[in-house]
Amino acid sequence: MKNSGNNKKKKPISNQIPQSFNSSSYELLNVHISALLVDEQKEKVKIKANQFGGVPGVTAMIIGLPLFLFYLSYCLTQNHGGTLQNPFTIYFYQYIIDIHVQVITIHYHIIPILICYILFQVLLAIKLSGRIILGTPIGVNKDGSVKRLDYILNGFLAYLLTLTIYYIICYHCHILSPTFLADNFTSLLVTSNILSFIIAIGISILSYQQNSSQSISYNVIYDFWMGYIRNPRCFNFDFKFFFEGRPGLMLWVLFNISFIEKQIQNFDGNYSLSILIITAFQTLFVTDYYYFEEAILTTWDIMEEKFGLMMIWKKWLVLQDFNYQKLIFMGNKRDIWNQHAKGDIVFVPFFFSIQTHYLSLHSPSIQTLPTLYLIICSCLCISGFLLFRIANLQKHYFSYDTSYVWCLTCYNCILKVLFGIYRCNIPKYIKTKRGPKLLYSGCWGIVRRMNLTGDILQSIGWCLLCSFNHFIPYTYIIYLILCFIHRERRDNEVCQRKFGSDWKIYTNIVQWRLFPNIY
Repeated sequence: MKNSGNNKKKKPISNQIPQSFNSSSYELLNVHISALLVDEQKEKVKIKANQFGGVPGVTAMIIGLPLFLFYLSYCLTQNHGGTLQNPFTIYFYQYIIDIHVQVITIHYHIIPILICYILFQVLLAIKLSGRIILGTPIGVNKDGSVKRLDYILNGFLAYLLTLTIYYIICYHCHILSPTFLADNFTSLLVTSNILSFIIAIGISILSYQQNSSQSISYNVIYDFWMGYIRNPRCFNFDFKFFFEGRPGLMLWVLFNISFIEKQIQNFDGNYSLSILIITAFQTLFVTDYYYFEEAILTTWDIMEEKFGLMMIWKKWLVLQDFNYQKLIFMGNKRDIWNQHAKGDIVFVPFFFSIQTHYLSLHSPSIQTLPTLYLIICSCLCISGFLLFRIANLQKHYFSYDTSYVWCLTCYNCILKVLFGIYRCNIPKYIKTKRGPKLLYSGCWGIVRRMNLTGDILQSIGWCLLCSFNHFIPYTYIIYLILCFIHRERRDNEVCQRKFGSDWKIYTNIVQWRLFPNIY
């Protein structure tokens, strides 16, 4: 007699997951699971190393990006005050050699301090209590169930605790000077750069030891940069999740505070209003990230990207935004509100603090800006942040209920009053052949990446607060725009492959990528 169990038709994998979300999210989950099944059935085929210009581009980034940060440090220090210097002189390369030698011979105390800081953040990530959340599906187990990893969300508590301990160390116990980070900026940069390479090598070794190495190509340099493993873990500690949000973002805020103190020290207790405004908005930006920490679990970084030197050393700001076909699978009302800053231990803290670093070197008396100018810059920062938040909220709520777009009526009213643009208050979307719906109402009916547009606007405000005496502060916005253009075009190619003619219809309706009538 045949085993009746063999005749039973196997249920879809998504049926084995609690249906804690509505049919729209459930439908998207089925699409995601189907893609996972296809990936599981494929053999591990090496793909062509063509991201970031392939092997030559990756090699140039591994060498050039540290040199770029050393160059900015060279321009901001050595009594240059932010004036651009010629990078092709012997003096610049002698400077690079000197700062490395000084870390070993003079400022060697920086090495254990930075290591202790990172280990402290690791301890907080492991020991602090927090909600345990399952991430999105990352594979399929042998029994047909969906494989998902668990994450402890304690970033906001760790962030507040770090700020509290920093205050105690620098202002109450006076163990370190409040200007310690500013005074040792270059030595910290050198040490962080070296540590990032050591950590990347360690992760590569770990992936081989765990037999979980997943080479992208046959090229060692390319795979070292892009990563060998998607979810490196040791004793349930997730390295990628840790370095995505910590410790770089916290160090960014601490650097800003230290640069305020440095300006006060340099100029007889005086400080500029500009440096306070920039620090306030950037602190809001980071605080918002930790408050909505769960959102990172549904970003491309955590779901798909492998963990290599790129994610340890640097990470694009909002580069890994959600693709249109990827919404939410976790049934929580907060999980895609936040898709902005991604942390690391080098690029974010040492480059994103460039505005406050620059202002700390110049007298507040020559940084006095007209009140109207300050108001305009502040409005840019506020409007950019709100635009980013509203765009993500609209996409978020639409992913749960396609008949509702958050604040659509109010948004359309503002368009009508300010610009004379009339929009329908009923959500409009394209039902694709694959299942997901492409929204083109509200923010998403004007440009394809309105959340990135908001980030650009607030970043312009940060740069404008540095006035126009030097070019250095504006390298940040140039970097940001180039990153966003690269990411938008990369996402566009992915969506073209996945949605075909439906994506063509969508791009005909929403023609502008980032800025209406501009790009």
